[in-house]
Amino acid sequence: MNGEGPAERAAEKSRELTEGDDLLRGRAVQKLGGFYAITFGASLWAWDSAFEIGTHRTIFYYHRQELFVLALVVLLSALLLPRRVHTHPWVLVLFLPPIGLLLLRLVVGHPHSAFEQTAARVVNVATIAVAPFVVAIIVRLLAPNYFTLPGRRLKVTVVVIVAIVALTGFLVGHFNSRFLACQDFIVAGDDPPPNCHKDEW
Repeated sequence: MNGEGPAERAAEKSRELTEGDDLLRGRAVQKLGGFYAITFGASLWAWDSAFEIGTHRTIFYYHRQELFVLALVVLLSALLLPRRVHTHPWVLVLFLPPIGLLLLRLVVGHPHSAFEQTAARVVNVATIAVAPFVVAIIVRLLAPNYFTLPGRRLKVTVVVIVAIVALTGFLVGHFNSRFLACQDFIVAGDDPPPNCHKDEW
């Protein structure tokens, strides 16, 4: 008999089980806090977008508007804080098409005339063309820790994990009938996907 009661033995057993485990002991955050913060955030956004593409073959309007919001924040910060945010004027021009697209819709609505349709197409093409540059700058602002992760392996691992999550989200969305009922979409306030039939609602 060593004099230990059940509580002491349970505590000792718990310590033994968790001693070498970074996740259970919370040491993973100390070692890779930036890695997990970036990967969690990017994976949640990637899952949502990929799931939408899988179910409805489109990205919902509020996710498309996020690009406008982020572009507007960057543009306004550069204009209102010129002493703190030093940038070239041509860089700010890159942020105009996403904002111009929303303003065009605000002024014109759905384009009807040939001129309005042409203007809408031009702004759409410009938005798509500058999107990689805008996203690259926004990612640097939203996830600065990604670029300071030690070593290339961690950076690649983030991309791989987010890509796997996005692919999984797309597949779950595409085969949504195996995971969700049509009623689940209705209760959530979403349109049922095309594979739902009236008699299933």
